[in-house]
Amino acid sequence: MKILSPQTLPPKEPARRRHRPRPAKGWSRYRPCLRWDFGFTCPFCLLHEADFYGGQPGEGLGGTTVEHWIPRSTDPEHQDEYENCLYACRFCNRSRSATPLWGDGVRLLDPTRVAWGDHFAAAGEFLAPAPGDADATYTHRAYELDDPRKVVRRRLRREVVTDRLALLQFLGGEIEALLNLAAVLRERNAEAFGEALWEIRQLWHEARRALKDLGRFPAIPSDAPEACRCPEPPPFRLPPALEAQTLEIDI
Repeated sequence: MKILSPQTLPPKEPARRRHRPRPAKGWSRYRPCLRWDFGFTCPFCLLHEADFYGGQPGEGLGGTTVEHWIPRSTDPEHQDEYENCLYACRFCNRSRSATPLWGDGVRLLDPTRVAWGDHFAAAGEFLAPAPGDADATYTHRAYELDDPRKVVRRRLRREVVTDRLALLQFLGGEIEALLNLAAVLRERNAEAFGEALWEIRQLWHEARRALKDLGRFPAIPSDAPEACRCPEPPPFRLPPALEAQTLEIDI
């Protein structure tokens, strides 16, 4: 199973649209395409669906939305154009509201046109605009990229994933050592052999609990769509920049 890394780093390339859905009356019908194109991740604050839903199916719960680059309030004619739709978390969508694309000589950065890693850097649980980058600062403010609710979710993922991976590495060594000891004790000391087996079972249960916690952060949600509006859908897989940040574990 692919799980999220402790922290999603700003990609070094723009978000590329691979889907070309048939035009629809009603932008919500683009959601399957948008989820795959953006890797189930808000391209602004980099929160993943799992940061909201804890590994449970989340469609229909309101954690993520369709963001309109040209706001519907500004120009409703573009509301059903796929190229004008982005995938965003509800916090970013509500924060921006009708913030202009341009203001006082600065522009709002579009993650499908610029590499987020060129304008922002992960600093702990925060997403800091590059020093002296007025466009990044404007975008950071418009989307409230370090809203406390976002910071808390980033911190939770980092702490849980980091801790459980370290625990599994430790437990793996302990279980292996006990298995070797049990093999020696099998013929020599029945009582000590039984105690070793009990310890192995306890460690195994701890390992299963750690794996269960890691399962709360799947890179591909359990309700990932298997169909979309594209006449010829591209392969249903994560964008390369996000795929490279996933971790493979056995659940």
